[in-house]
This record gives sequence, C-alpha cells and structure tokens, in this order.
Amino acid sequence: MRRYLLLCFLISFVSTGCATAEKPMYIWGDYTSSLYKLKKDSSRENLEKHKEVLATILKESERNQIRVPPGVYAEYGYILMKEGRTDEALKYLDLEEKTYPESAVFIQRLKAKLKR
Repeated sequence: MRRYLLLCFLISFVSTGCATAEKPMYIWGDYTSSLYKLKKDSSRENLEKHKEVLATILKESERNQIRVPPGVYAEYGYILMKEGRTDEALKYLDLEEKTYPESAVFIQRLKAKLKR
C-alpha cells in the first residue's frame, strides 16, 4: 500500500513539475485599479490615466499576439468618441465588433449615437 501511494505521489509530482507555462488568455495590465480610480474620482486626469492603461493593454496584447480583452476596444473607442475623435472611435468600435461578434447589438447602438 505504501509503495502504491509513493508511486502515485511521484507520478503526480513529475507530471505537474514538467508542465509548461501557457500564454495568458488576456493581458489586463493595471485595468482594475485604473477603472476603480476613475469611478471613484472621474477627473480629467484619471480619465487620461485610464485611457493610457487601455492603450497599453492594446499594445501589449498586439506585441504578445494575444486577443485583446473583451470590451477594451469598445471602451477605448467610447473615450475617443467623447473626445470628438469620430473616425478613430469608429475604428475601435469596429475592432470590438469584429473580435467579439456577440457585442454587435451594443456596438451598433454606440455607432448610432456617434452618428447623431
């Protein structure tokens, strides 16, 4: 019985010890704390910092060849839309819709608001 338990332990130890690190599914960076700060104090400064965090997520995801997290394209596009940068905003909203087709209804509504 002891040999059996020892053998099971060794097999599980060796199999987990040899596991390779997988690529993360998404890179979120400092998104959570940045969004928290923005919601706590929606000053222009915090909005700019959050926009920088979103831009960093976009760059890092592209650099690491990882899909951009859900909603990041749309959020970045929405910020650009509020700044009056319509063409750039549409580009990011289109990327969100292309990357996450299930967001199509929401993105279409944002685009309609943008065209008004």
